[in-house]
Amino acid sequence: MDRHIVCLQIPTFPIVLARAADSSLRNRPVAVAPTHTPRALIREISTEAFHEGLQRGMPVDLAQLICPGLRMIPPDPSLAQAAHRELQHHISSFAPAWESIRPGSLFLDLTGTTRLLGPPIDTATRIGRELAHQQGWPSTIGLAGNKLVSQLAATTLTKPPQVLSIHSGCEQPFLAPLPTMLLPGLHRTHTSRVIQRLEDLNLFTLGAIASVSLAHLQVALGSPANRLHDWAMGIDPSPVHPPITQPVIERFLHLDPDEVDDRLLLGRLYRLSEQLCATLRQQQRMCRYVSLTIRHGDHVEQTAQHMLPHGTYWEADLQPVLTGLFYRCFRRRVRLTRLMLQVSRLEPPVRQLSLFDESESIVPPRSHHLSLALDQIRAKFGERALSWGRTLR
Repeated sequence: MDRHIVCLQIPTFPIVLARAADSSLRNRPVAVAPTHTPRALIREISTEAFHEGLQRGMPVDLAQLICPGLRMIPPDPSLAQAAHRELQHHISSFAPAWESIRPGSLFLDLTGTTRLLGPPIDTATRIGRELAHQQGWPSTIGLAGNKLVSQLAATTLTKPPQVLSIHSGCEQPFLAPLPTMLLPGLHRTHTSRVIQRLEDLNLFTLGAIASVSLAHLQVALGSPANRLHDWAMGIDPSPVHPPITQPVIERFLHLDPDEVDDRLLLGRLYRLSEQLCATLRQQQRMCRYVSLTIRHGDHVEQTAQHMLPHGTYWEADLQPVLTGLFYRCFRRRVRLTRLMLQVSRLEPPVRQLSLFDESESIVPPRSHHLSLALDQIRAKFGERALSWGRTLR
């Protein structure tokens, strides 16, 4: 059975999200960069900004001199991740398996869906059309027999929404004129020495690499020659790796005004842990994995994770772990604007029954009884009925 792999990319995903929320940003030069200092570097630019002469990696102050009408928006990784989860939810009804590349880009495996959904090219076109009409996210879509060719097909498209299908047997003619630097795995797989060797041998296109025998490539490049030769020939047997379906519960807090005091921040973090633990107790699930993400005032985010030795839904068990995660993240004395706490690896609680007399059973700690009492009071009178002093400003 022939494989049908789709690579869906939403170019300049942060700008697309910003334009969907603010129509005044449409049809004008927009760039994504930290706004706290003019020495920051541009991370993403719109098509209009590119036509004005701007490039990624350019300093903000220089970009504003070249394009006075440039609109700057700060990066928001959390918003991009939330939108990416929405994108995954949207395509889940079309593809039995998909693999994330980065926010706004993913692979879809449509192999074997022809009888159910129709030809893969029609399914890919439908996905792109629905994303553009419902969410306002124009996309470029590549369809081919493997991940490499489909990703290069989507990358070569410059004016979304567009769809490019590479039929089986046409991979090598399509890849031949493409520059070697377009290979998505080149920098990850090969060292700078190999890249320099390709330039020394004047192998600037995939067609030039394919024209060289594998034996000669092995002499010149060594072990990376096998994979590089397969890529130039359009061969990529790697499968689409589906994500692990693991439920996640998260709570976040926006700090207004932003804070830098450790004591106050730890108090806010404890309040988040109370909310999460109350939710876990209500759902009768315990967590084994905890993740903390903080965002500084200059839009820089830091994340730390910890695997618990056993499942828990008690604040007393999570507090020392969260304190350690906080100090692992908060190494820059820059004010924080956001805290986000996530728990995963959820499992049902395991209760230890008494083997002998009930009077000899283990008595739960007082902190557990106190947490359950606070849950009942807050469920009856509201979240703000009772609060610890450490959680207040």
